[in-house]
Parts: sequence; structure tokens; C-alpha cells
Amino acid sequence: DSGWTGVLRAIDELGVSATYIQSSEQSDYVSNLTLAAQQADVVVAMGFLMVDAIGKVARLQPETKFVFVDGEVKGDNIASYDFKAQEGAFLAGILAAKTSKTGKVGCVMGMDIPPVRAYEVGFRAGIKSVNLRESMQVEYFAATVGSFNDPSRGKALALGLIGKGCDIVLQLAGNTGLGVIEAAKEVDGVYVIGADMDQDDLAPGKILTSILKRIDVAVFEAIQDVLQGTFEKGHHLVGIQEGATGLTDMRHNRGLVGGAALKDISAAQDWIRKGGAVPATVEALEAESVASYARSW
Repeated sequence: DSGWTGVLRAIDELGVSATYIQSSEQSDYVSNLTLAAQQADVVVAMGFLMVDAIGKVARLQPETKFVFVDGEVKGDNIASYDFKAQEGAFLAGILAAKTSKTGKVGCVMGMDIPPVRAYEVGFRAGIKSVNLRESMQVEYFAATVGSFNDPSRGKALALGLIGKGCDIVLQLAGNTGLGVIEAAKEVDGVYVIGADMDQDDLAPGKILTSILKRIDVAVFEAIQDVLQGTFEKGHHLVGIQEGATGLTDMRHNRGLVGGAALKDISAAQDWIRKGGAVPATVEALEAESVASYARSW
């Protein structure tokens, strides 16, 4: 949806014409991408699971430019975009650790793939940094569904985390995450952190904040580059410095977040803008250097 929003903006502001093709399963990827490439000058492809299909089709359609989101595929006609989602998630981790009343925070992942894991690691890093800085012992729990389209399973796993005492749960599960939100709605004092898009209005008062992943901005600017003749192949990493991630303004729940938490989030954001690096892998998170960024912001 966020990627299509970027395309719609390109239609409105740049005068391009566009359509979309939706795959019902992974076996549709190659045929749908081929069809799109035969009909369009630019193909926008969304999602890490399309990596192999993009590589195959782009080689056979050298005159078409491909804009790929959530992974890296090499090719002269491919511009790949990855988001430093760990940066926005880092801020959310600080918020969760500082706001939790139980001292227990959870996360439900749809699938354990690199873009999701980057989110999850950044979130854990935020929690860990608060624990290190303030000698706190906020506990972290996680569960993986194995699908981005299973809300009932998402709800069940979220209720399991809530049963362990988690009063804030991050959903990194796409449509499955709707089940996480439903679980929180059933339990007083439990809140969800949304991801990718601004989800705060899905359950006003129950979604603490959302981690924004501005796919729409990247898609629009990539299409604009093609039109202006400034298309750049290769791997593009965008994050807080580029305005590509961050948190919502917490318009429904700002009163639940203390001033100390907001101050720390602002300080951490400034630290990232100045070049501070948030880990995106489990290995980096577990390294001794983690203590250094806990002191930096």
C-alpha cells in the first residue's frame, strides 16, 4: 500500500500513467514481473521474497528500469532500496522500555527474513540501551508466526506474550499484525507498536506509536529520477537522515509517554542524524560495542 501511494503521487505530480499487478502466490512473481516489464518503462517491485524473480526478469528485459524495495539485486537496470528500519525501531525500543509498566516487552514477527530482523534487532537495541544507561532490567520476548497473512495466529501468539506479562507488543507481521492489535484491544493496559505505515488510527488509544517506513517517498523519487534521466542503479540505503523512517507523533497516546522518554527519543534521533549506527543484525547487537552507542546519545 505504501509503495502504491508513491506511485499515485507520481501519477498526480509527474503525469505518469500506471497500473498494478497483484500476485496471489510466489509462483506468480516471474510471470507478473515479465508482463509488467513488457508493458512499462519502469517496474516497481515490492518485497524481499521477490529477490530471485527480479534478478531473472531484469536480465531478460534490459530496456526496462526496475525499482526494487526491501532487498538488493544487482543489475544495470535495477535500483534497489533498503530502509534502515532498525533506526526507527531503535527509537520505538527506547519508548517501549521507558513506558512499560510491567518491565516486559514483546514482538510478533511475520517471518524471520532480513528486513523484519533489522526492525526486530533495532527494537531490541533500543531496549538494551535503556537497560544499560539506566540500570534497568526490561525483559524482551518474541514470537514468529511464519506468515504475513494469518491474523488469527498473530492474535494467538500476541495473547501468549501478553500472558507472560508483556504490556507493549511490537507487530512486525503485515496483515498478521492485525491479530496482534485485536489481542491488545481485549486486554486493559496493553498497547501495540505498529510498523511500516502510520497505523495509529487502526485502534485509537491502543496503538502507542507506529514505526514509519517511507516506502512511498523512495518509490516516488525513484520514478522521478527515471523521468529526469538521473536513474542510479545499485543499492540505496535510506534512514532517519533521509526522512525515510521514524515514529509517528503519538497523537492518541502521547499522554501515556513521559517527558523523559520523549527527551531520550529526541536525543537518540539526533545521535543517528550525526552518524550514530544502530545494529541491524543479531551479531552486531550482541557485540561489546553495543555499550558504546548506549552512552553516545
